[in-house]
Amino acid sequence: MKDFYYHVNGTEFHDTEAFGKAWKEAVALATAEHMPIERTVVCGSEISYEFFAKGGCFLNERFYSVDKVKIF
Repeated sequence: MKDFYYHVNGTEFHDTEAFGKAWKEAVALATAEHMPIERTVVCGSEISYEFFAKGGCFLNERFYSVDKVKIF
């Protein structure tokens, strides 16, 4: 089972569904505050850190660059 933590401007949303209620709440806040969305995915002992990119998908933080980040 995976846990998804979405982060928007210091606020965290948690869900066990990738694009469930927490995702919708994160998008609403990001849109209201014109901010990006970051996500932490926890699966057992594995943790990955991602950001929502302009292409409409999450990318691993190692691919982060300002020009790739989607600002809502």
